[in-house]
Amino acid sequence: MSSLINELAANLEREGQRTLEFWRGILPEQWGFEVYPDGPAWKVHNLLAHFTEVEGSISSLIAKITQGHPGVAEDFDIDRWNAQHTAELSIHDPEYLIEQFATRRAATVEMVKNMKPEDLEKRGRHPALGLTEVKHMLKLMYIHLQGHQRDIKRALKGAS
Repeated sequence: MSSLINELAANLEREGQRTLEFWRGILPEQWGFEVYPDGPAWKVHNLLAHFTEVEGSISSLIAKITQGHPGVAEDFDIDRWNAQHTAELSIHDPEYLIEQFATRRAATVEMVKNMKPEDLEKRGRHPALGLTEVKHMLKLMYIHLQGHQRDIKRALKGAS
């Protein structure tokens, strides 16, 4: 296993644990607080659903790209995808979503550990990054979540 594969797997695992700790620290009254009033009007609970959905869909996309798939279509509408799939998962309670996120992140880490160095260089179309290498898609998997967690913390701080 290459050092970059080890680094990516370790970062995904470590950030996954931090993300789980973050979600487990949300108080019952905080789940309904709106985080993005000017955007999709997502509440804290919706963002947990988003985290869970993205963990599964992006891992699946990366796996396909390593097998030669080109990635998402050029006209892929990320906002429409996020709205639909986040709404679908938002019907579940936080405990279920946290468990699903943990399971999906563990699968992502295993997928990365089983990659070959050349897999990291394969290119495909990512919904947000466009045409890029798998290594960049994997890094975005934890950077993306860190940004949302920062936004949630700010929103909750502003509410107190």
